[in-house]
Amino acid sequence: MMAKCKNISNENFSIENKSMEWILEKNMHFIFMEIGVPAVSAFGLVGNVLSLLVLTKEKVNHCLTRMEKSAHIGLIALAVSDFMFCLLALLFTILPPQETYLEPNGVMYYRWLGSGFITFFIINSTWLIVVMAGERYIAVCHPFKARKLISLKKTKIAICLVYGICMISTIPLFFEQEIVEIICVDGSKQYTIEKRKNYSDHTRRMLWSIIFDFIPSIALLYFNICLVWKIKKAKKIRREMTQGQGNNLVMYRSSLKSTDDQGTHSSSRSNNSCNEYRKTDLAENSLISTSTRPGTITRHKRGSDSALNSVTATLVAVVVLFLILVSPSEVIKFIYAKIYLIDWIGKNKHFHYYKIILHVTNFMQALNFSVNFILYCAVNKSFRKTLQSLICICQRQRPRTQYIKRIPNRIA
Repeated sequence: MMAKCKNISNENFSIENKSMEWILEKNMHFIFMEIGVPAVSAFGLVGNVLSLLVLTKEKVNHCLTRMEKSAHIGLIALAVSDFMFCLLALLFTILPPQETYLEPNGVMYYRWLGSGFITFFIINSTWLIVVMAGERYIAVCHPFKARKLISLKKTKIAICLVYGICMISTIPLFFEQEIVEIICVDGSKQYTIEKRKNYSDHTRRMLWSIIFDFIPSIALLYFNICLVWKIKKAKKIRREMTQGQGNNLVMYRSSLKSTDDQGTHSSSRSNNSCNEYRKTDLAENSLISTSTRPGTITRHKRGSDSALNSVTATLVAVVVLFLILVSPSEVIKFIYAKIYLIDWIGKNKHFHYYKIILHVTNFMQALNFSVNFILYCAVNKSFRKTLQSLICICQRQRPRTQYIKRIPNRIA
């Protein structure tokens, strides 16, 4: 392709002849894409790394049931996907955009393929949330079926299928654009990234919106409504049990403790850790006992494998955040594009409004995939305790190293 090439420079565009829509769109781009998304993505990198550390430590150190392990595997996979999204989104926003390139380089290839990988991790995280919410829905609303349907192996297979299917689905995105080589009059070469000619993807976009926007939103809304209803119902049942039972529960619990103590003394110490913990948990989950003070009632529960456990509350919060930040924005973007036919009209005022919607939705997506760490800290008590233990370990190790370094000086 022969052309009269221009020098590559950051041109200062005059805004005197620009429309108000164009000026508004540029201001929104600066606020959301040049400031908001990089800041949120950088925070998401740190938050997702901390989430991975805490979730991995909980999975290794705690005595988790089969369903708890499955939920933790799902949360770990979600943290990995969110971390990759934040990393790629941060690179996409901080790398300098150019219309032409003097030579092929990493920035050019990332501008060419980066959006496809970002989209992959967006839909991947979406369907990981759907899989986890579906498993938790089965565990809470259909506990007898959950024993057969939910296992650690099946969860791993489901996560691998989500990764594989989402990667296959994003392959067409990498063919939307191509690198065009331009031969200048003076014999030099420049390269641009352009959309392929005669490449129509309207059918793909329609299917994409249905499979990766509408179906996940409807499924997550249904799962969340059922989980919230089940949690409220469980609270009501426990409240009725608390009012209907009194001193009999204290006697029953004391008898269970005595039999349990006899069993633990007769058994070997090698199986004390998880077996004793789960055995006493069966008694405590079925009881609501009184405390040492008369008239004060405390609920004894482990905090997991029940409708009111921390894993369920965490997943409910994740789904609510997704439904608030991602689902409405995707629906608005899809409807606005179809009403005003953005792809055919070109750069008119509706096109600029559409670009503003894109900037806002991109920021909301980045926010959704970056604040899960705060969500875990706010909702999950076990997560907070594990994070606190990690911080304490780091604080304990630091003075020890300083003390060791000072020993030779004292000897000298």
